[in-house]
Amino acid sequence: MNLGQLAELCDAQLIRGSPDVPVERISTDTRSLTPRSCFVALQGPRFDGHEFVTDAARSGASAAVVSDPTRAMNSPSALALLQVQDTLTALHKLATNYRRLLPPTTRVIGVTGSSGKTTTKDLIAAVLGERFQVLKTEGNTNNHIGLPLNLLRLDESHDFGVFELGTNHPGEIRTLTGLCQPQIGVITCIGLAHVEFLGDEAGVMREKASLIEALPRNGDGLAVLNADDKWCQELRGRTRATVITVGIDNFADIRASDIRINGDLKFRLNIAKKREDVVVRLKTLGRHQIYNALQAAAVGYFAGMDLDDIREGLENAEFPKMRMQVIERDGVRYINDCYNANLPSMQAALRMMQEQPWPGRKVAILGDMLELGDWSAQAHRQVGEQAARSDLAMLLTVGPQAKQIALAALAAGMETHRVLILQDAAEAKDAVRGLVREGDFVLLKGSRRVGLEKVLEA
Repeated sequence: MNLGQLAELCDAQLIRGSPDVPVERISTDTRSLTPRSCFVALQGPRFDGHEFVTDAARSGASAAVVSDPTRAMNSPSALALLQVQDTLTALHKLATNYRRLLPPTTRVIGVTGSSGKTTTKDLIAAVLGERFQVLKTEGNTNNHIGLPLNLLRLDESHDFGVFELGTNHPGEIRTLTGLCQPQIGVITCIGLAHVEFLGDEAGVMREKASLIEALPRNGDGLAVLNADDKWCQELRGRTRATVITVGIDNFADIRASDIRINGDLKFRLNIAKKREDVVVRLKTLGRHQIYNALQAAAVGYFAGMDLDDIREGLENAEFPKMRMQVIERDGVRYINDCYNANLPSMQAALRMMQEQPWPGRKVAILGDMLELGDWSAQAHRQVGEQAARSDLAMLLTVGPQAKQIALAALAAGMETHRVLILQDAAEAKDAVRGLVREGDFVLLKGSRRVGLEKVLEA
């Protein structure tokens, strides 16, 4: 588009420059700017993009969207300026209006849930990519800034855009669905995550349900739900879209059976309606990853793909880093699952440790689970009780809240000499050097701010 069109879409006034100047990319980070980019000077409690408008010009940007033009007038005159009342609101208007201009053949998929969002998003993109042109969220840029920037990368050459939608406060999913206007919604699972702000599991369910409540009616929209999640029926009643369920234990439209866990994951993917099946082998660990694969298969099936293409997409998919990432070092197999942690993802990781065949010792290094509010102590104790049943040779906990994991494991019968309570990641680095030995299988998992990846860096 050109600057004139951009100004119209975000309700801006062009105060310097020509409306005919072309714009090929929108960015809020001067470090990623390229020629013909437009810089949006966002403002927040700890930053102000207006301080970097001159840097944007030096990076070759064509224009900047600002709310305080007096602070931007000192930038080089070659930089066009668009004035708005609020730059974040302008970014949202731009993305929303741009989305409305896309042809109906470009379909948008929203993915949310308490855990597994990024992996499921990547698997959906891998499956659809076997037949279609697909754009997906970069990394986990899934919030009120990342989503509109990803949406603005979508164009009519794409058949699908697959976008991750994150939240930790009520109303955020509704805002994000208003921006991307999805036709397909996927909810991975509901569990104790961000309940410091969302209240309880019911609050999490209501927040995530905003995605499928916004979907088109019946055949024009699709909701993919987890039949093994206790909130499945409640969620089903909150959407007008066609529902496809996936599962392992309960009846579902698309199920996994004949599961084999031996180094990787092998299962039979069954389509109940057509009585068709295919054997799939995933290059990852953990039974919970099968649910992510089933949801990707459901989207592919709805898009008209056959089972062989779906299998190819799943088997060729690259899994995101720091999510069940296997790292071999000095004869030790580390599982880097440090990106984040909440109760359902921690429980899934411990189940993986228990089920995964391994000839040597199994060691779990578990950090704090954050943003759990009043549920924190109970959730950490649940993890500790499960850890005591998970055939671990050693349990190391990292952080003040994770101490409850250790205490609960001890109360559940785990011997004192097999449990170590640590204060932070720095102390964990030193402890692991002395405790971990060749032949061990080591899980590292905790909330992002704990920084357990520093153990691997050392």
